This record gives sequence, C-alpha cells and structure tokens, in this order.
Amino acid sequence: MHAADCSSRSSYVLSCVNDALPNSQGSADYSTRPVAMAQLPVFEARAALLHQVSRAPTLVLVGATGSGKSTQIPQYLFHAGYPTIGVTQPRRVAATSVARRVATEMGVALGEEVGYCVRFDNCSSRDTRIRYLTDGMLLREALSDTSLRRYAVVIVDEAHERSLQTDILLGVLKAAQQLRALATQPLRLVVMSATLDVGLFCEFFGGAAACRLVGRAHPVQLLYTPEPEVDYLEAAVAAIVQIHLDEADGDVLVFLAGQEDIEAVETALRKRQRLFPPSARPLLVCPLFAALPASKQELALRRAQGGARKAILATNIAETSLTIGGIVFVVDAGLAKQRGTHASDGGQLLASLLAQPISRASARQRAGRAGRERPGKCFRLYSEATFAGLAPTAVPEVARSSLAASVLLLYALGVRDVFSFDFITPPPAIALEAAHVQLLQLGALDGQCEITAQGRRMASLPLEPQHAKALLASRALGCYAPVLTLLALLTIEVSRRLSSRVFGGWRRVGGCVWMREPYGCGVAAQHAPLRRRMRSSYSRLASPAKPQPPRATTSSRRRAIL
Repeated sequence: MHAADCSSRSSYVLSCVNDALPNSQGSADYSTRPVAMAQLPVFEARAALLHQVSRAPTLVLVGATGSGKSTQIPQYLFHAGYPTIGVTQPRRVAATSVARRVATEMGVALGEEVGYCVRFDNCSSRDTRIRYLTDGMLLREALSDTSLRRYAVVIVDEAHERSLQTDILLGVLKAAQQLRALATQPLRLVVMSATLDVGLFCEFFGGAAACRLVGRAHPVQLLYTPEPEVDYLEAAVAAIVQIHLDEADGDVLVFLAGQEDIEAVETALRKRQRLFPPSARPLLVCPLFAALPASKQELALRRAQGGARKAILATNIAETSLTIGGIVFVVDAGLAKQRGTHASDGGQLLASLLAQPISRASARQRAGRAGRERPGKCFRLYSEATFAGLAPTAVPEVARSSLAASVLLLYALGVRDVFSFDFITPPPAIALEAAHVQLLQLGALDGQCEITAQGRRMASLPLEPQHAKALLASRALGCYAPVLTLLALLTIEVSRRLSSRVFGGWRRVGGCVWMREPYGCGVAAQHAPLRRRMRSSYSRLASPAKPQPPRATTSSRRRAIL
C-alpha cells in the first residue's frame, strides 16, 4: 500500500457564513468540565454555536468526525436553558450508545435528565431534557402532534446519510417550524454532520445560517492498494493480520458490506489465530451489525481487557455517531449495502438490497474514525484512482426506494397532496405513482386519495403497508398466529449462513411478545403444513455452496496486502 497526504491540522476554528460571533453565551460554568471534553474542537466554539441557535431558527453545522457534535452540543443547549432537546440518529444503536455516554458525562442516571427512545425500548420520562431517538420514532410522535410541541430544539444528526426517514423528517420539521413560527416557544433546528451539502440544506430551509467546525483532533494516514483487489474479504483478513502482528497498540475497525461478509471474515480470523506466533497478543474479534442482539453490540463497544487487541467487524452502522474507544486503525472495503428498486418484467417495482460502492463522503467518514483519540491509519482496500471515481455523496434513499410506507405516513400526518410535499430532494414521479397505486389496491386510500380508517390503522403499525394489511386481515380470517410468524420472518435479513437458525418456531409469552424456539413445539408445531412449506422453500438456501476454484492472486497484489 502507499500513503496519501491527509490533513493534520490541530487548531479548531468555527467559520460562519454570516457576521462575527461573540465570545461568550449561556449560563453554564464550563471551567470544571473534564480535560478530555474541554479539548474537543466544539468546546472552543460553544459560545458561537449558542449565539447562532438563539438568533436563527435553523442552523446547518458541519464538523469533523470526533469534534464532539453529538455529545456536547445537546449539553450546551441544556445548560443554556432550553426546556427539551430532541436529538435524532439514523440508527438505534447510535441513539442508545450516545445517550448512555452523555448521561455518564453529566453524572445523571440514564432515563432521567438524559434518555433515549427507540423501537421497543423507551428509556425516558417526563423529566427527560435531552432525548435521543431514531428518525422513525420522531416521525411516530408527529402522528399525534404535528407541531412537536414537546421539543424546543431538534437536532438532526448525521443528516448526510439521507435515509428515507431522514428526508421525510426534514420536511415534517420544516412544516412544524412554520406552524410554531409565531408561538411563544418557536421550534429551532440544528442539522449537522461531518460531510454535508451545506448549500442544499441552507436553500431547503430558506437561507438558514451555516457554520463549519474546522479541524480534526488527530491526523489520519491514508493507505491505498496499488490496484483493485479481486477478493476484498481475503484482503480484509490479510490487512487485519498485518496490523495485529506489525503495528503498535490500538484496536481495529473494519468496514464490510453486510452480515454475511462479517461472518466470513470472523470465521477466517479465528482460523488464522491458530497460526499466530506464541509471542503475539490475543486478538478479540467482535462483529457489529444491525441485526445483532444488543448485548453483543455492547460487547463491541467496550474496550478490550487483558492486553488484547480488538478487531471490530462492522457494517456502516459504525460509520457515524457511535463512539468506540481505542480505535487507531481502520480497514475500509469500500462497500455498503443499499436499498433500491428495479422494474420487473411485468412493470412492477421490486425492492432489492445489494452491496454497492460507497461515496467519497462515506469514505472520509470511515477514515475519520481512526483519528478520534490519537494519530491513526486507514487502510483502504482499493486504489486511489478508485477513490477518485466514487460519487461525491450517496444517492438519497428517497430516489431509489419504495415509497409506499412513507406516502401512507404522510397522509396519516395530514398532508393532503403528497406530490407537492416539500422534499429536500423530490423523488421520481413514477415511484410516487406506484406507491399510490399500491395503497389504493390495499384499501389504505380511497378513490379521492384520502386516507381511509383502515389506512390509519395500517400507518400506526411499524410495517410495510402490505404486511400491515395482512396482519389486520388475519384477525378476521382466524389466522393471526401463523401470519404474525411469517411477518416476523420477513422483517429479518435471511442469509445463506443463517438459514438453519432463522426458521426456528416462535412461542407466545404474554400479550404480543414472541420468542423463538426450535421446531416441534409451540405455535409452529400447530401448523405443520405451513412449517413444511417454509422448510421446502428455503432448503436451497440452507444447502452448502458448491466449491469454487481458488482465485489467482499475483505476488504483487499479495505484497500490497501483506
């Protein structure tokens, strides 16, 4: 690999598009803040940030990875006297972990002044002043209160990801701002990320103020391969082994496309560890992906003990907001799974989830994870020419995904004409038309494109419209239990390596809580024909793959990795 130049600035500057800013603002005493927090780039800019929030309804903030945006700015607003601050994150693991960290820094119990709210887990109360939640949960709150009067300030973190729910939420927040423009407590917004199209967001919010937090806490050295890798999984394994045996102390964060890749690399690393020399330190391999149980996700976020080096194999959920201590080395495969749609032979839009090259903005986000605590290195498993050919930013999900659930949610929020809804990036007209056709067929909309009573019930369920309709209809048809079982299976990602574990039965444990158990007992045992069909349908997935001939690898490519 060869190294590329990377910025090593250690000074921090808040540059704003408007006038100069005052030196002090707010009533908190920051003289007693811990030294580590006071050394963050955002600390010196706290007065300017509070001034901008107080004078402008919307602030667009761009700050380098590790500058302290997600944890410190909500605390500054809290000490400045804002009643309730809502902070949205694109993923639940980010919302829960950042909330725990902020509660620890403030010295309060989680769930009191600081809390979080994600699907199936609400750790907050009426006394909560800083509330971390996912984009989807805030949209759910908007169903009962479109003005979001509970919040004085809403911070939309990691807005650069442009997920479907984030784009919908931005339009809902803009409408809520307009509803509360003349109220005694107007709604203030802070939209922030490390890589953001400032012009686009400022224009969307009517000329919003913009600030840039310049500087990275520590420099990151970038290393590329001379040419693209034929087998990026083998290259990732080799890079991890190289770092473990040759580099100084520090944990490794590896970005892979999905759960299947993570399990393959994890298996290969455990086999390679048997060949390590006796003098090598232990290597602790920790997977980290969305479908992983919360207890195992927490294991990946803890620091390694006993002198071991930790190698975290993660999807892009570790790209933003998650604070993982001890990371010094990053290995980037340059891929991520993206949802999309494609037309079938019959003209219908079919959903897909495929591994795609990341954008340059995402690559910079990943590299920044190595410089949060000390100077680090980022090993990119692709060439510098490949990096230059990547798209500047990711294509917004609203432009490549099915919109049926989002359109139904907008109608439930009271939007009369979804085609004129204020999207930050308008979706394709054909996607909106397809969503309306589907909702009409399901009975969620009537002939006048008005939401029906059944459509409101469907919108209240956190499911795709067709799944919500099936669940509601199953009660009348007397097949509630098997339909619920099937929908539970459809909401998880099925992979070849997990197929033998996925199709266990489910048993009911009070109310609507279901727990998985082996076949032969519980609800699944009462539906033997259904069980046989499920096994038959997925037997091909469970069958072992045919052996493939080994890929040819030139000595030069092997030297580039090892």
